[in-house]
Amino acid sequence: MARSIEDSWRVRILTADGTPAGSGVLVERERVLTCAHVVQDVLGPGAEEDLPRRRLAVDYPGSLSDGVSYASVLPQGWAPPDGERADVAVLRLDPPPPGDCGPARLRPCGPVRGRDVRIFGQGADGTPGLWVAARLSGAGGLSPDWIQLDSAGATHARVRGGYSGAGVVDVGGDVIGIVVAGLRRTGSDTAWMIPVEAAVRYCPLLTDAVSLSEDGSASPLWPREALRELVTALVRIPSMRDPQRRDSVLRDTGDDIADLAERSPVLLEDVRGITELCLQYADGIDRLAAALRWYERGSLPMRDFDRTLGRLRGAPGSRP
Repeated sequence: MARSIEDSWRVRILTADGTPAGSGVLVERERVLTCAHVVQDVLGPGAEEDLPRRRLAVDYPGSLSDGVSYASVLPQGWAPPDGERADVAVLRLDPPPPGDCGPARLRPCGPVRGRDVRIFGQGADGTPGLWVAARLSGAGGLSPDWIQLDSAGATHARVRGGYSGAGVVDVGGDVIGIVVAGLRRTGSDTAWMIPVEAAVRYCPLLTDAVSLSEDGSASPLWPREALRELVTALVRIPSMRDPQRRDSVLRDTGDDIADLAERSPVLLEDVRGITELCLQYADGIDRLAAALRWYERGSLPMRDFDRTLGRLRGAPGSRP
C-alpha cells in the first residue's frame, strides 16, 4: 500500500456533474461518515425509497491520485434529519479508496469550550479546498446534539456550502465530529458540528471505528447494558435521591458537564441523563463518582456503586 499523506481521509461527495456537494470522512477502508442531508441533496426526492441501491460519486482530495469511487448507504448507516435530531449517514465504497488514503482516527469530542479545531472543505461555489481554523464554543444551534464552531483563523476562511460532512480535527489530529450546518448570513463565522459520540448514537455501526484513548483504554462509549446498571446503582445513593444534593454533586462534577446536562424533575430520568452525559467524557463517570464520595463518606450504596463501576470496567465488551 502506498504511504498515506497527512489527513488523507478527506472525501468529497459529488453531484452527477462532478460538483462538490458535501464532504465526508473515511473511517474505515471502505466506509465514509457524512451528513444524511448531503446524500439527500445529491440523490434527490424519493431517494430513501430505494436507498441501498442508489449510488453517488466520491473522490479524494487527500490523495495524490485521481481515484473516484461510488458509494451506497449501509442499511444501519442511515439517520436522516428528524426535527432537531440525527443527520448522519455511513456509506460503503466501491471500489475502495486509493492506496494512499488512510482512515481517520475517530474520537469522542468530550469537553468542548475553547478548544481549537480545523476543518477542510471545498465550497460548492467551486472555490479551491480550504482549511478553516475554528474554536468550539459549546452546545447550541438547532439541535441539543450540535456544538457551535466559531471561525478563528487570521485568513478569515469560513465554513460554507459544501462543507457539510467535513471532519472537525482537534489539535491531536483526531476527528471529533463532522460539520452539519453553517449560519446563513453573509460574512458569518459561525457553524455547527455533530460530535462523534452523537454520530455513534445514531449509527451504532460506527462504534468499532472509534479509536482507543492515548493511554490505551477504551473510548467512553459504554454499552446500554452498562448504562442501565450504573443508573440503577446511582438512584440508590442518598445524595442522588435528594434533588438539592444532586444539584450540588452535578456542579462538583464540573461546569462543562453541569452546563450541558438536560435536567428532569423525575429522579430516574434525571439520573439517566446525567449518567449518559458523563459517559461521553473520558473521565466523566470518575468525576461524578469522586463528587459523590465526598458527600457519601463511604455509605453502603456508594460502595455498591463503586463495585458496580469496577466490575463493568473489567467486563468483556465494556467501553470504560
